[in-house]
Amino acid sequence: MLNDSGALSGALMALLKEKLPPAEAQSLKDEGFNIKRPTRETVLAIAIYKKAVSGDLSAIKELRNILSGGTEKADSKAVIIIDDIGAKGI
Repeated sequence: MLNDSGALSGALMALLKEKLPPAEAQSLKDEGFNIKRPTRETVLAIAIYKKAVSGDLSAIKELRNILSGGTEKADSKAVIIIDDIGAKGI
């Protein structure tokens, strides 16, 4: 197990930036994706895109979050309880 999350993050970024082998790049072209320099990151983006257009709500939210720069806030809101009966009803 790696103890340095920075090293793991760096390794993942390097992996995602790698150019796709010709066969995988051709596979993307065969699917209709005409991308000049496809990388593994491209494949990941296409996978999220495909899930989102199929109606997967979590993929749609993730796509929106990525496109907004990761600044999307949680949808949860605080619950406010209003005592509209009060002591009068007792």
